[in-house]
Amino acid sequence: MKIDRTMQKPATQIEYGNFQTAFDWFNRELFNGELPPPYLTIVRKSHSAGYFGPDRFTARQRKATVSEIALNPDGFIGHTDEQILQTLVHEMVHSWQHAKGTAPRRAYHNKEWSAKMKLVGLYPSSTGMVGGRETGQRMSDYIIPGGKFAVAYAKLKRTGFKLNWQSSVRSNNAKPPVNKQNQIHLQGV
Repeated sequence: MKIDRTMQKPATQIEYGNFQTAFDWFNRELFNGELPPPYLTIVRKSHSAGYFGPDRFTARQRKATVSEIALNPDGFIGHTDEQILQTLVHEMVHSWQHAKGTAPRRAYHNKEWSAKMKLVGLYPSSTGMVGGRETGQRMSDYIIPGGKFAVAYAKLKRTGFKLNWQSSVRSNNAKPPVNKQNQIHLQGV
């Protein structure tokens, strides 16, 4: 495969800009603009499609903190933009709970989080499919057809929005590690 090195803007600027655009879009469409801006990162973390880290960054020159929303590029392989942004919104619900709700114990998905997920159009499920538990330590979700997320994503897509980058398949032709989220999406969710 030949690599295109003629891009007008660096890949980092393009893709982080796309994720910032998506965050701003869903913040406006699903959260009434209430979420504080996060520090968005693309990070490989085993067994995770993404995570929310409250107050992970501190300003160097003044008293201020910002929370982190991280997405795992290994989880982008074989997934649509809608599925990748589904993960972003899942993490945005954690951000909402940290800023506006009652933060649960570390990494727990409680009833308040579950209820907000449903309001934004994602159904929480421990299996990523209908019938899974709606709360717990390790959670996935699926898109509610016709729900707020599905409608907001369709509007975003009509603007021409698209993601451009994902992890590469390793040189020895081995795929990146499959995590639980990938397995769920591969099962047709």
